[in-house]
Amino acid sequence: MANFYDSFQDFKFGRNDADTSQAKYRSEGNESHLKVLEDKIDSLYLLNLAALELLNELGVSKEKIESKIEEIDLRDGKADGKVSAPTNCPDCGHRISKKRTHCFFCGSKVNSF
Repeated sequence: MANFYDSFQDFKFGRNDADTSQAKYRSEGNESHLKVLEDKIDSLYLLNLAALELLNELGVSKEKIESKIEEIDLRDGKADGKVSAPTNCPDCGHRISKKRTHCFFCGSKVNSF
């Protein structure tokens, strides 16, 4: 009976080692993805800063820029700081699910965003 128990414990230890290895691998992958995202954010920040400074040099006021940002944000009907793909059919105008590839009402193909 003790031998069975020892074998069971060895199995559990081996399984825990495998789980630990998988978690470490996933963690390293997540760190890599995080680094890519951080680099993209840095690039976008630099791009936006340059665009804002150029607009300012061209005489576009900060208020006008903020107004345009608000206008773009509200295009999807929500002031949430996000840009969402349109949810209306381009042909018939009915509201459609973002998951659909064709309009439920008129059958028109919906562009994927």
